[in-house]
Amino acid sequence: MRTLQLRVEDSRCTRCGACAAISPDLFDVRGATCQIARQPVAGEELLVEGARWICPTDAIRAMASEAGAEPMASAVEDAPLFDVLAVGAEIVRWQLAEIPWRELDPAKAPADLRLVVREMAFSENATYSATQRFLDAFCDDVDFSRWVSVWFYEETRHPYVLLEWLRRVGDPQPADFVLKGRVSTPFMRSIVGTLVTNIVSEITAAQAYRYMARTVPEPVLARIAALIAGDEARHAASFFRFARLQLSRTPAASLPRERARGLEVLLAWLRGAGQVTHPVQQMIDRIGAVGASGSFDVDFEAVRMRVVRVVGLLLDVPLRRVDDVEPALREILASRQAARSTLP
Repeated sequence: MRTLQLRVEDSRCTRCGACAAISPDLFDVRGATCQIARQPVAGEELLVEGARWICPTDAIRAMASEAGAEPMASAVEDAPLFDVLAVGAEIVRWQLAEIPWRELDPAKAPADLRLVVREMAFSENATYSATQRFLDAFCDDVDFSRWVSVWFYEETRHPYVLLEWLRRVGDPQPADFVLKGRVSTPFMRSIVGTLVTNIVSEITAAQAYRYMARTVPEPVLARIAALIAGDEARHAASFFRFARLQLSRTPAASLPRERARGLEVLLAWLRGAGQVTHPVQQMIDRIGAVGASGSFDVDFEAVRMRVVRVVGLLLDVPLRRVDDVEPALREILASRQAARSTLP
């Protein structure tokens, strides 16, 4: 039997903890960079592939090898997800005091770059109202609502440091900037669809910030972007875990419907953004509309592929390419229709 052999490229790893959020059994982030805690065994391919595609820096490598190990008992498999994810977040969480403000160089912060940062900071403020919606929609899920408090805290720091960067480069924002950004769109009725929406947006944000970290000339902004990229990737992994848990609790008869909801979200996002009103997508649209996309030239085709692979893994639907999504959705909808037509 063949399985996957893992390694991590230390030079790429930013120790964001996204891989450990997917599987703390396989990945250890207690050191300076992620280490392989143990090699995967047969049946853990989804964990490996999920970690690989969510990793914002593509630091995880997997090669096929002959399986020789027996499955190891997981120390956390029966623990609530909050316990696993909150502990993992505390291990890797960066501190506000880590931002090297003394190294700031306002001369390397041109107007188009400041515009991009303003749009990013504005969209990040939507976390406030999104948290309220999460607490309402998931009011009977103690585990998830506890984790949302971690997500909210970490996400709230993003606009704070971005606005502080703007202030220090001579572009302070008006007093009502934060309040105006605290707006989000209503959630859909499907819990799985809602979680897929957030997986998509977190992966997209992680890649946008990663691009900024690699390309911006101003060193402090590059550092901030790298830290935020890691948070966004870890949050994507956490939403992935909760979505998988939700699917595992879904009755078999309802699984096709929930998979269809997830694919509908993905397809709407792939087709264009007007149909996906998440703040991250709105931010990307605004950057393009004001003509600052030259400072934000992310390879969105690569991002689309990454998102497709992660959502396919989540829903247990074999998605290898963007073009696979629509046929997969049609097949599920046709199967559901055929099943309903056979009912007495």
